[in-house]
Amino acid sequence: MQFTITSEAVQAYKKYANFQDGECYRLYIRTGGPGTGGLFYAIEKYLPEEIEPHDTTFQVEGIRFFIKEGDAWYFDGGTITHNKYLGEYGFEFYNPSLE
Repeated sequence: MQFTITSEAVQAYKKYANFQDGECYRLYIRTGGPGTGGLFYAIEKYLPEEIEPHDTTFQVEGIRFFIKEGDAWYFDGGTITHNKYLGEYGFEFYNPSLE
């Protein structure tokens, strides 16, 4: 699977969401609520022992991320970046294969 979380995005997670080196986070898909009608990515803290062998894992800037097999289609080919000019709301997900 090809997926990227930029260093800038991880640094912003550390700054705005208090992510700490050595922690583990799962990236997954959520559905939008009323009026949004779409999918978006979400992130949740997990324990390293909760990662299963078939999960895709990677580490960026001391933070470990993983994606479950069933969510891989959404993330494969995508990138999470951070626009510093938007502050704590500047996280952006883009995946050209979903267009």
